[in-house]
Amino acid sequence: MAAGPSWSVMPSVLIVEIFSYLSLKDRLRASSSCKRWRSCLFHPSLWCGVVLNLSYSKRQRTRFLVERCGRFLRQVVICFNSNNPTEVRECLRILEVLSENKVIASLGLQPSSCHLEWTCEPPFYVTDRYLTCIEKIISTSRKLKHLSLGSVDQLLEHSHTVLELLSRYHCDRLKALHLASVKEDSENYGIIDLNVDLIRSFKALQHLSIDYDFLSSSLLEAFLSTEKDQLDRLCIHVHGIEPDHEKITNETWRKLRNRHPKLEVTINLIHSYEGVANLLDILQPCLPLTNFRQFFCSNLNMAAVDFISTHHSESLRSFYVIDGFQDGYPNLYISTTEEDPFVMMAWRCSKLEEFTLIGYEVLDDNVVAIARLRGQNLKTFNIPYSCVSTVYETDGENAMQVERYVNPELADMVSSSLGWSWQPLPDNQTPRAVYDDQADAETAYMKILHSDQAWKCK
Repeated sequence: MAAGPSWSVMPSVLIVEIFSYLSLKDRLRASSSCKRWRSCLFHPSLWCGVVLNLSYSKRQRTRFLVERCGRFLRQVVICFNSNNPTEVRECLRILEVLSENKVIASLGLQPSSCHLEWTCEPPFYVTDRYLTCIEKIISTSRKLKHLSLGSVDQLLEHSHTVLELLSRYHCDRLKALHLASVKEDSENYGIIDLNVDLIRSFKALQHLSIDYDFLSSSLLEAFLSTEKDQLDRLCIHVHGIEPDHEKITNETWRKLRNRHPKLEVTINLIHSYEGVANLLDILQPCLPLTNFRQFFCSNLNMAAVDFISTHHSESLRSFYVIDGFQDGYPNLYISTTEEDPFVMMAWRCSKLEEFTLIGYEVLDDNVVAIARLRGQNLKTFNIPYSCVSTVYETDGENAMQVERYVNPELADMVSSSLGWSWQPLPDNQTPRAVYDDQADAETAYMKILHSDQAWKCK
């Protein structure tokens, strides 16, 4: 007050407090008032969590932010095109800065694919440099609670090293660990030597993502200890299945569910032909299945679909299947019962909120039935135009015929049941890999997998 009515001499603690109530956009505008306010913009308390985007239009801004705040950021997500060597290199530079950060609590990689592309240097050189930074981040940080390697197979091949360091430095505080990978060739990949017993050391773990290759009764029983925090989410990626892989018993799942009553399990089948064929061996009645997803597996196990809707009717919230067309046409699924299995799922599963079926032919009457049964509880309902068929009667020898066109009244009937405006998914919004088997399928599911691995802990 003695200095007069000048905003520029307001104490820094008050400026920072004001900034803390503003959105990032308004905070940036306010910081342009004067040099003093600009300096307060970069107070550590204002930059707890950031998403660093390495696309060309945002790269300069990201570089500046990392240079100013990289050593005191607490929650960091790095989004980048892993098929672009420039963005892969930029991501590495960010990791080098973060390796000096002692307060980082959450690190998540969100690449566009499961592979890192690089030019000039051999592939192993890229992996080694990334791993060196990640290892240093783990050993330098004093507060690490969440780590996601973005399903990058090249990095996750060294999960044993990451797991050992996490066990050594963060066994009492780590809340989320995501080691699940993506195998584009699910029939031909090596199984790494991963000592899953180290997971026993994590006392605060709430979220875990892991490949089905390493899932065992021993691992699940480690969470039965009363000394551990509640396990809230378990995400399982299914690729190939070894002939001698242990089958998790229903009794093991029953014990785990009783110990962790709020546990939600997500099963993602990714290019997994064996996973579809053996799905009934993976599923168990006491498994608390919340999200089931199947990405480009070339088949549907209708007996397993019926099993899910029968035994997981009280837990299933999301059902997502996407597959490629065969010879330019959607696939057909053969029901083992008189009723359509997806209509029965809508009837039985009282908590179903999201339903997506792409790549398979669906009768318009069944689309309407699903919408009527779920009503306003269904928040997401994705069926492409090109997958909807209409049955009509004829006077000829064939009493019924099926035609691939959308009844003009379909959208209105479905919208009326859902309570929100619905349209079949336009073909131009359907992933290209559905129509073109040469297209990159990862663009259809990587964002979904990243959402599984986002920071959600309390």
